[in-house]
Amino acid sequence: MCYFFIFHYFYLINYYSSIVVYITLKISNFFIKFFTMSDAKLIKNIQSTFSMYGFNITRDISTYIARQLKTVSADEREVWLINITDQLSNLNLSTPHITLEHVKEAIKECLRPDDALHESETIFNVINMFNIPKVIYDIDKKKLTLQKVSSELFVDAIHKSSIFRDRLSLLKYVTLKQEPFAPKKIREISEEKYELTSIEQLLSNCRNGDVFVMGILSQLTEGQYYLEDAGGAIKVDLKQATFAPGLIAEGCIVIVNGIYNEGILEVSEIGLPPAEPSADARIGFGADNTFGGPHKTSLKFSEKLKAYEQSHSGDMIVFISDVWLDNSDVLNKLKVIIDGYSEDPPVAFVLCGHFLSSPPSNTSVQKLKEGFTNLAKIIQEYPDVRQYSKFVFVPGPLDLGAPKILPRGPLPKTLLNDFIRLVPGTIFASNPCRIQYCTKEIVVLREDILTKFCRHTLKYPEHGHVWNHYARSIICQSHLAPMNLPVVPVYWKHDHTLQLYPTPDLIVIADQFQTYSTSYSDCKVINPGTFLRSNFAFKVYKPGMNEIEECEVPADDGM
Repeated sequence: MCYFFIFHYFYLINYYSSIVVYITLKISNFFIKFFTMSDAKLIKNIQSTFSMYGFNITRDISTYIARQLKTVSADEREVWLINITDQLSNLNLSTPHITLEHVKEAIKECLRPDDALHESETIFNVINMFNIPKVIYDIDKKKLTLQKVSSELFVDAIHKSSIFRDRLSLLKYVTLKQEPFAPKKIREISEEKYELTSIEQLLSNCRNGDVFVMGILSQLTEGQYYLEDAGGAIKVDLKQATFAPGLIAEGCIVIVNGIYNEGILEVSEIGLPPAEPSADARIGFGADNTFGGPHKTSLKFSEKLKAYEQSHSGDMIVFISDVWLDNSDVLNKLKVIIDGYSEDPPVAFVLCGHFLSSPPSNTSVQKLKEGFTNLAKIIQEYPDVRQYSKFVFVPGPLDLGAPKILPRGPLPKTLLNDFIRLVPGTIFASNPCRIQYCTKEIVVLREDILTKFCRHTLKYPEHGHVWNHYARSIICQSHLAPMNLPVVPVYWKHDHTLQLYPTPDLIVIADQFQTYSTSYSDCKVINPGTFLRSNFAFKVYKPGMNEIEECEVPADDGM
């Protein structure tokens, strides 16, 4: 009897549980059907909007978005939908197929306060050699494209031959977009138009007389200069040539005007390609990040970063070169500088090598460790500087860790782990490196380039400061070191790390040449100079005001 009642009890429980489940399913199906019927128009609108933006979206994700939009009023749904698709466009996705994670990320960005920065909008970022994209001219697409380059340093010889070919194709594309070399438009009347003639046309006797030719200046035989492009090489006679402003050395890309006769181009004028304004250069790339770093889209056009930059117009970045940490005078002056900024710490101190006053030897490792230890002790005396300022170290040609080939890697972290632990804002950068502060783009190179340029230039300028000519040269060449590889050795596959296209806002050339500040084509070019030999001079850049301050530690500071 007892077993009967127990069995009957469990039977009743199962029976009523089945009824509850049945009713629950019916109610759920009713609401799902009701939601689908009442919002079919909304889901269709979502799918058509995404399709208009070039995105592929499944019905499940469309339903998810519709549920999210149900929480706002009907007249605001269209605005929210456009905002979501705009955020998806900013993600710069590699595929048009939208996932649920993409949608959630876009909605998260839409919900941020208007004055809050997005996760992708970093205020300060140091970009090393392997995170810099390569700008190349795609012959098939007839436009400039960005290419990601692998990190291998030693590659096949084919990459060596592509260095100057890539430089030339880039500058030729830029030149043909600008006056007076841009092709004539329909019904355009202009007497100042010039046509570039290829070397292949000259060699095939298709053109003679007065011509304009663009190519790489080289010395194929001793004492005889040639002009080269993809189609061949021709001899040039520079005896009567007038040189335009700028420094021109072997390996530079030039435009010459002269008379071609019997296999020799008698040059009357020789000059650099025209510089393209940075704003014009960026048009073809859209929102793509041409500067480098972890961000898929360019931060140059971020309105929020621009607003932050203007509201923090007093922010500073300090540049000091040849910081010899084994020299007591240098350390004392560094302490004076840090003490002076202790109440208002800069965003960053960018310290360039050499970090030892003598060439590498068997005692260099110990001296480097001791020098960084002494610097760490100085920084620790100023808690605000230690907490709020970054310390960026850019190695010089003779510093430990890498050969004298550009680009060169950072200082070896294994030797400086104690410094990293004591100064949390430490960044060991490559040479060259790039720095992004809000919307400003900065390129830093530690190399005696101007000295080498002056030594190898075909004609030293007769008028003006030489650094003005140098600034013009590197910006017109869109390259930090537009010379032959024996003069400036470069890893063949990573020549693009020295590119200056589009032109940045500031170029810092840490050179042993005297300190200077100049500008060309809306780009500032500065040299902090050797710290000890330039009376402890250094440069301060204020990105918010786009200004350079000339600074110097007083000699009568009692140190």
